[in-house]
Amino acid sequence: MYYDLLINKALSKSVNGNWAKTAYAFIFSIIAEYPAYFILPIFAVMLFYSDDLMPKKWRKLFKVATAGLSVVGWVILCIKSEVADMIQATGFDGMKFYLVMGILAICAAALGLYLGKFIPKKTRYVLFKFAIFAITYLIVALLVNQVMKTIWHRMRFRDMLKENALGHDGFSNFTPWYTPDMSRVELNESYHYSSFPSGHSSSAAHIFILCTLYKILPCMRDKKWLKYVVYGGCSAFVLLSMISRICDDAHYLSDVIAGASISYIIYKITEYLYFRKGDNFAVAEKALAELE
Repeated sequence: MYYDLLINKALSKSVNGNWAKTAYAFIFSIIAEYPAYFILPIFAVMLFYSDDLMPKKWRKLFKVATAGLSVVGWVILCIKSEVADMIQATGFDGMKFYLVMGILAICAAALGLYLGKFIPKKTRYVLFKFAIFAITYLIVALLVNQVMKTIWHRMRFRDMLKENALGHDGFSNFTPWYTPDMSRVELNESYHYSSFPSGHSSSAAHIFILCTLYKILPCMRDKKWLKYVVYGGCSAFVLLSMISRICDDAHYLSDVIAGASISYIIYKITEYLYFRKGDNFAVAEKALAELE
């Protein structure tokens, strides 16, 4: 179980506690989050314009709820992303930061809702159930990841390096992945013991929802070779994201494996619950027929 620590020591480029972010780690620290962050902004808009698939009495409430989800999605992206952390690190923080990010989020949501009306009705109807599935999966995966981070309360490798630079034995704070400990006291308020499981790896694994399009779009089922291309591309993206988090001194091997695996398992369970009956077009069948 201590291979975790040995691997990080071998891959770390930090010197005397001075964190050295490589270009590879820097790029993936940003893009690994996006598969999760763009689910709400994209699919909430698609649902917003599919309100006519809902019973009449629920349509107004449905529109308000989906518009709210779009705003929430942009707020999370603007405030919680790695880019936002880098902006705050420059000194642009506090109420001014949240005010500007909030305005940007609202503007982005408004633009998304405006552009959404140009999505063909047929496309919105066909992807109606898929959008609900994607949002459900996102919410469940995020909740599980955050709860586990709180319970495990594992110290990051980069924080151990900071302790070593202070003359302390930072590596003595290492804990195996199978020993959660909510009672641990953080050595420094800036450390934030949240190493297990990896949030970036979990977010990166959200990209696998693209593979579910084979259950939705007949045109994709006709091209079997495309299935392997999509799966291969998604797998490569997740693998590179996982490795980048180790190279970035942010996580251990067990962290990234757990993060990606948990999201993938939740994805497959959610996919099964939504699409096991093979009635993928049931909700939109009547609406699609009326378009012809």
